[in-house]
Amino acid sequence: MKNLLKSIQYDMLDFIEGEDEADYTSEDVTICITTLLDFMSAIESEIQTQDSAKAHIKALVLSLNTLNESCDDCLIDASQREDICEFIQKVTSAANIEFVGDVTEEWRVW
Repeated sequence: MKNLLKSIQYDMLDFIEGEDEADYTSEDVTICITTLLDFMSAIESEIQTQDSAKAHIKALVLSLNTLNESCDDCLIDASQREDICEFIQKVTSAANIEFVGDVTEEWRVW
């Protein structure tokens, strides 16, 4: 899971380096990665049920929506979206919680 986080982080940072004026900063990337790490810690910190895991996922997605919106919807592109969804799936699977389909779709705008 940490490798997936690094991939997300590096992809976001690579975009900044390739642009004269990116719509987000390295601090925004740090906030995104920290938010994902906080989610992982919350899931790992106690035994989860479907409902509790879904509540954590909802809070994560809403936080990422707000962050992405503050970056003119440019922080999370299609590639990062797929990686973030995969990260969420891996974190919940490690906690023995499985969802059918994309559990983020209900709240996700990125």
